[in-house]
Amino acid sequence: MKKTITIIVVILAVWFGYMTVRGLSNDSDDAILPNSERMNNQMSDDADVIGDMAQEQNSMPEFQVDAPEDQQKNFDVIGTNFNFSLKEIRVKKGDTVRVNLLSNEGFHDWVVDEFDASTERVGQAQTSSVIFVADKAGEFEYYCSVGNHRMLGMIGKLVVEE
Repeated sequence: MKKTITIIVVILAVWFGYMTVRGLSNDSDDAILPNSERMNNQMSDDADVIGDMAQEQNSMPEFQVDAPEDQQKNFDVIGTNFNFSLKEIRVKKGDTVRVNLLSNEGFHDWVVDEFDASTERVGQAQTSSVIFVADKAGEFEYYCSVGNHRMLGMIGKLVVEE
């Protein structure tokens, strides 16, 4: 019995170490400003990795927004296990912000409490979008509210500048 418990503890320690190292290696993007061409290319490249099914489901739904298109800030965020592709999003106070979430692995959503903004929960190769007005200046945490994803580091920072 003691041997079995020791084996289980060792297996769990190895798994936890692997997940920790894997999560740290995905932290390459610090701050990314909106750049729709680069982000569209990234979304297309990631969809190719998922396969043809993802390409069919990868189109983002269109929404009517009161803000002129040049004043709307668009961000494409890719969710993988315990990681968002963007660690920081920067906008100006008063900007209309659109976040497009694509899940590459598992179920995810994107939530920022201070603006009452969240996407729907989506599974692999699915997308969801949220549009909100950044009407408060400051730094705000966004996160995935699925299970313990937030606790495991699936967070980022929304910076709203004056």
